[in-house]
Amino acid sequence: MLGALPFWYQTMLVMIFGLIWGSFIAALCSRWPRGERVSDGRSHCDHCQTTLRVKDLVPLVSYLWLCGKCRYCGQSIAISALYIEVASAAIGLFAVMFLSGGQAVAAAVFGWLLLPLIILDFQQLWLPNRLVLVLALAGVFIGPFLVPDVNWPDRILGGIFGFLALEVIRQAFRKLRQVEGMGGGDPKLFGAIGLWIGWQGLPMTLLLATLIGFICIAVAFALSKKSDTQLPFGAYMGMAAFAIVLLALA
Repeated sequence: MLGALPFWYQTMLVMIFGLIWGSFIAALCSRWPRGERVSDGRSHCDHCQTTLRVKDLVPLVSYLWLCGKCRYCGQSIAISALYIEVASAAIGLFAVMFLSGGQAVAAAVFGWLLLPLIILDFQQLWLPNRLVLVLALAGVFIGPFLVPDVNWPDRILGGIFGFLALEVIRQAFRKLRQVEGMGGGDPKLFGAIGLWIGWQGLPMTLLLATLIGFICIAVAFALSKKSDTQLPFGAYMGMAAFAIVLLALA
């Protein structure tokens, strides 16, 4: 259905939905680490605690219209929510730019489900099991529309091998070094990605994620001269997986 629409209309639809989804994800990633639920009341200003109205919560538009300040107290609004909204819109845009039809929709869903995991891993070094499970289940039902050439056995093997490959590395590192070198959520996330793309796409995803990690280590060392900075490898895997899907299927 999406493929029958003019490109400009497709772009408008996915970007609008992306902004709305990004606004939800920004609220989720802000509230969940504090033990709050998104459904726990309406959003409020973190400074003056004033409950925000609908006109204050229009994705992207409200932030730009108010110049990044609260309408009621004038204090600065965290720009992270704006970044998340823009990133979510960009995911939809890239999906329709590189792919078409149902495949573009599936790619956008893949990216949108990865987004909260990427954000939480960057912010908290945390990959919630519930979000990983949602990604895995979506891979079972939506993955075939994204990569139709990957059959069910290869998809299941992707889930198994993805988890086992990183879990073996994690356990071996812990035994040898007596410290945690990788979070317990990383193998689960890699397995969930395998359910989307099959085992064939996992080596390239891991390679690109490792490359992103090396670049981030180099930048972190250059800025702080510290070599023990904890890195959100799950976030790198998420970014790598989405990039690999777009480039491989385009």
